[in-house]
Amino acid sequence: MTRGTHTFLPTRRVHFGAGSLEKLEEEARPYGRAFVVTGRSLHEKTDLVRRVEALLGSRHAGTHVGMGEHTPGSAVEAAAGEAEASGADMLVAVGGGSVVDGTKAVSRQLGYPAQVAVPTTLSGAEWAHRVGVTDEAAGRKGGFADPGTVPHVVILDPGATVFTPERLWLSTGIRALDHAVEGFLYGGDHPVTDVTGLEGARRLVGLLPRSKADPGDLEARADLQVAAWLAYFGPLNTPMGLSHELGRRIGASYNVPHGITSCVILAPSLEVAEETVPKERWRRLAEALGGDPARRVASLVKGLGLPGRLRDVGVPGGEFEGIAGGFGDKRMDALRVLDAAR
Repeated sequence: MTRGTHTFLPTRRVHFGAGSLEKLEEEARPYGRAFVVTGRSLHEKTDLVRRVEALLGSRHAGTHVGMGEHTPGSAVEAAAGEAEASGADMLVAVGGGSVVDGTKAVSRQLGYPAQVAVPTTLSGAEWAHRVGVTDEAAGRKGGFADPGTVPHVVILDPGATVFTPERLWLSTGIRALDHAVEGFLYGGDHPVTDVTGLEGARRLVGLLPRSKADPGDLEARADLQVAAWLAYFGPLNTPMGLSHELGRRIGASYNVPHGITSCVILAPSLEVAEETVPKERWRRLAEALGGDPARRVASLVKGLGLPGRLRDVGVPGGEFEGIAGGFGDKRMDALRVLDAAR
């Protein structure tokens, strides 16, 4: 008999498909002052942020430019100060996972104003209650878990992703696959997220090569956005495993983007996971991926032209013991994953 508890996060609406960015004007109508948070490249090299500002019209209260990779704590403090000074009662995140996480952290500091996310990658931060913020002095990524920070509205417009560099776009697709795989393996039997996670994984492995072959294919981009959503459909109900845990440690300490950490760590972590995952669950994952999970992930990463080894991203083998040392009773498994990813 199936039994359990499913907790819903505060996401109220998701607008998806080409042209859905136009919904921002409608979403802003109930509010007086809307403050935008974004990254430097999007602001300086594209017109996306100006389109967002134009849709907000007279409600646009200001824009913080410069929420950087791995969400530096100093950038969060600066954005929160600017947003508070503007009198914002609505926050709009425009960018990838670091920008979305930064905006969630700002939201918490300001007492949870309304929040809209316009993601430009497939990282999935817009769905999650976990917020990663880097302590720059310590060189470690920490953060917090707070369901109140989850954006109330998410806008998945494939047109907002065309400015994203190919490596970032495709690697965050592997990050989305990481969500699907680890959520399925470690979340336990679940009548909803088992279905959405496996379907998200199935779509991702088929769509990512298509998007690489034709970066201008907006239909593939739109379908990938939905696939990444399915992959991380119930973040509060789907705990992650060693790929995510090691990725957080490696990402902040060695300045490796989280999409890339998934490219490097997910396949080796699956080699270790196979020893303990129930056979039926492993079979279902293999069926969704189209073959042995570790080999299929490694093959996909290679086919996308993404790095698949720690040495390719500047993580020295001599530091593996130190990295694994922070994992307590998982230390030996962490070390085995790191050695396999060497």
